[in-house]
Amino acid sequence: MLSRSQCVIGRKAAGALSVQTRQIHEIVKRPHTEQVFVKKGPGGRSSVSGHTATVFGCTGFLGRYVVNNLGKKGTQVVIPYRGTDDDRRHLKIMGDLGMIVPLRFDLRNEESIRESLRHSDVVYNLIGRDYKTKNFTFEHTHIDGAQKIARIAKEEGVTKFIHVSSLNADKNSSSAYLRTKALGEEAVLAEFPDATIVRPGTMYGYEDKFFNRLGWFVKWLPGGMPILNGGKTRIRPTYVGDVAHVLGLLQKDERALGKIVELYGPKEYYYRSIVEFFLDVTRRDKSALYLPKPIAKMAAAILDQVTAVPVIPTADEVERLYIDDTPTPGALTFEDFNVKPYTVEEQIIRFAGLYRSDTYQRAPYESIVRKYTTQDVKL
Repeated sequence: MLSRSQCVIGRKAAGALSVQTRQIHEIVKRPHTEQVFVKKGPGGRSSVSGHTATVFGCTGFLGRYVVNNLGKKGTQVVIPYRGTDDDRRHLKIMGDLGMIVPLRFDLRNEESIRESLRHSDVVYNLIGRDYKTKNFTFEHTHIDGAQKIARIAKEEGVTKFIHVSSLNADKNSSSAYLRTKALGEEAVLAEFPDATIVRPGTMYGYEDKFFNRLGWFVKWLPGGMPILNGGKTRIRPTYVGDVAHVLGLLQKDERALGKIVELYGPKEYYYRSIVEFFLDVTRRDKSALYLPKPIAKMAAAILDQVTAVPVIPTADEVERLYIDDTPTPGALTFEDFNVKPYTVEEQIIRFAGLYRSDTYQRAPYESIVRKYTTQDVKL
């Protein structure tokens, strides 16, 4: 049994050791700007990386994964939001005390934007809309808003700006979404020439509009599964967590300054094959319902007038479902950051499994042996 003096010495030694751990630090220098950051702690959420990041669009699908990725590295994250407190409260637990800083902002108010990024050394712009609303058109969101944030970031001395666009962005595209995304890239680079442009492909995850939309069709839409362009559109779905991981790496990586980064899945599929894959995993028996483009656009336009949030593809999304995913030669990809992205085969059960009936909830996924990529399926 230890004496009282031995216990006191033990407590003092333990206290000294814990203080020493908290005082671990490392001085990190950013080569591009000669900025110096002091990193404190052993690493993780309870450490301090020395960086402060602002993530515009933090309450969106991709935003929550980016905030979590930055928070677990000890980065202080400013999260501007424009909705209610409920829209951002899930982000608060993604960092230690005081490391997640919520600020209310308005994209049309320059002072609120300036206040959101004035203390940051890196700014992420994830703001985007799949459909236009009466308050924000595609032009307001993807061009004017992006240009405004980039200009203010440059004025405030932000050293790194990362702008998220979209794969297939093209200023001559028939899709207003993809057209304004491309024009937004030009607007950002005009204000911030060293900005990094990130173009993710179709992303999937728990909160997505990809597998969840197919699930909605399976559960609630009578008849067959609506398929456009004969299901021949080529897509390269990518897991949202992989995209967020690369965005987190870009905080310190200098190779992507002023360059384009395209993040798409490792395998290519026909849209019809993805629908069949989803039906096989969910153990649902539904036939394909091939819709002509004019009818699909007309139905989308009618429903757009009576629903606040579209549950089926909007008219512009119909247009996008006729555009193949086409990588840009020379763009940086997952491989350049030593990231091996997940395939749909590795992840689909996590999301499609939610739409199985109770009869098949525990059915083995491994029993599905078909192959679905464009190399295996001939249309």
